[in-house]
Amino acid sequence: MENTVFALDIGTRSIIGVVAEMVDDNIKIIAQHRVEHSSRAMYDGQIHNIPKVAEGVAEVKAALEKKTGQKLNQVAIAAAGRSLKTRRCRVEQNIDNREINTTMVRSLEIEGLQKAYQELSEEIKGKDRFYCVGHTVISYYLNNYPIASLEGHQGETIGAELLATFLPDSVVNSLYAVLQRVELEPVSLTLEPIAAVDIAIPEDVRTLNLVLVDIGAGTSDIAITRDGSITAYGMVPMAGDEITEAVVENFLVDFNTAEKIKRQIKKGKNVTYKDILGVKNSLTYQEFIEAVEPVLDKLADKIVQEITKLNGDKPPKTVFCIGGGSQVPLIDKKIAERLGLPHSRVAVRGRSMLTNVKKVKRDPISGPDGVTVLGIASIAFKNIGHNFITIKVNGKDYKLFNTRSLTVAGALGLMEYNPRDLIAHNGKNLTFTVNGYKKQVFGELGRPAEIKVNGRPASLQTKIKDGDNIEIKKAVNGADASLTLEELVKSRGNNKDIQVTVNGDIKDYDYKIQDGDEIEIIINEKMVPGEEKAGTESTGQRGEDKPQLKDKGITVIVNGEKVQLRGLENPVFVDIFNFIDFDLNNPRGMIVLKVNGEKAEYTHPLKDGDRIEIYWQEDKEQRR
Repeated sequence: MENTVFALDIGTRSIIGVVAEMVDDNIKIIAQHRVEHSSRAMYDGQIHNIPKVAEGVAEVKAALEKKTGQKLNQVAIAAAGRSLKTRRCRVEQNIDNREINTTMVRSLEIEGLQKAYQELSEEIKGKDRFYCVGHTVISYYLNNYPIASLEGHQGETIGAELLATFLPDSVVNSLYAVLQRVELEPVSLTLEPIAAVDIAIPEDVRTLNLVLVDIGAGTSDIAITRDGSITAYGMVPMAGDEITEAVVENFLVDFNTAEKIKRQIKKGKNVTYKDILGVKNSLTYQEFIEAVEPVLDKLADKIVQEITKLNGDKPPKTVFCIGGGSQVPLIDKKIAERLGLPHSRVAVRGRSMLTNVKKVKRDPISGPDGVTVLGIASIAFKNIGHNFITIKVNGKDYKLFNTRSLTVAGALGLMEYNPRDLIAHNGKNLTFTVNGYKKQVFGELGRPAEIKVNGRPASLQTKIKDGDNIEIKKAVNGADASLTLEELVKSRGNNKDIQVTVNGDIKDYDYKIQDGDEIEIIINEKMVPGEEKAGTESTGQRGEDKPQLKDKGITVIVNGEKVQLRGLENPVFVDIFNFIDFDLNNPRGMIVLKVNGEKAEYTHPLKDGDRIEIYWQEDKEQRR
């Protein structure tokens, strides 16, 4: 349905789905459904059992389709903060006093994201692949002065300071694997704390130093606001499950029974349960608190330590707690005590306190555990059409995170396309001697990869957009040089009364000459006179007769050193990599290719004397 979003919060203990629409800048819930995992398919926010999680998602999807009467094909999701990496950076652009529009602002933010990703890549040194799951703009700048919004203004320079968040590919890929099993296409991806802040703390109160803590089952995600923006994200790998496990150990019950006890006890009444021996027991509120208090203390300590670290070693003004784990008795009080705040300044927040959500009568998910899913919907309403693009490569569809400056090379990198399939290698040369004079036959020239975008010739630097069709024909390596004695004799015009020896032994004419062979040709018991040392070589064509050819090739200057490109009739830039030592398989940023000081592409034709530059952009910046 138009202006409608299906949002899914896949949590460690439960899955919540909401179909919502935007009405007058407010979110209206059309339908919602919640299920709990039938087993512990997730730990600490990470999916461990993809089929089990997919079963839960399928159940939620089916229930919502029944309630709405609509087929759900697309979904907005969020990833937990497990293994979260954040980078804060600032970028600037010259705009020559032009009026600033949305495209210019978007381009500025994308440049910031690219810079943040480069900094992260340098830190991890290729150990893992990380995925940008969201970002927030801390501040915009116009002519170096902070400004709330850039659009419509004019100036010499614009800038932005961003906080970008990244997760390992493994976390994101497991989410995608679940969605694929239930035929859902992701249209928006964000981070759970980003989603929670977006819905729980309106922009007009972010001038205050506030903290949002989303205490789930597996992780406790943290976001901090100050001076009108979100300034930091963090995560504690501990939450409600540790409390449940304390109940399991102290009262000898299974995990699901412990979960029920934990939820019922918050009402302050006694709870009756059966332990693993089948014995019926009664548990008081005070007995429960005594059993779990050591874990509550540990959880509160870790949350406060992370808040203090992210907030510059000082307490915030207020802490909002959401998530199912925040409903455990005393956790809010313990956080307040450790931060030195009045208990009233640490509040557990449910849907009733959300100002931009239309209220639902007898809302079955009205508590703090129902907040994040609405934040996922809110982010989706703002970002749909920006987060992903779909392209086709050699007939197969790929969904990629949209950086607004994707090139063919960037897309292939995200798809883990083998870069070696793009570069052709010439066949090995064959070197031997004839009557003491060195001869060389060159291997066949390789054919570089052919790239087309929407049927038109393209290069790795060609920019791509949503819906583009990319066709790539792999590079074809040239065949190794091959020559028989018969072909050698024919090429010399000597074919009567000849005796040919190889390394002192007489060989048949069908003998294939090997590298390093010493060949002697004798006519009527006389050795054929020697020839010039220019030698013979092959173009790589496999005709019946191999003509004697001159030594073809050019000499170019590569990074200050002379390099001979031998055996090439019409060399192009990519051929250089067959003659120099340059590792393309371990990229260190963007590769820079230049011919005579001008940017070039792999297919750029070369001529004798050209000055070539090849380097990784980041390497050069570091040397500076």
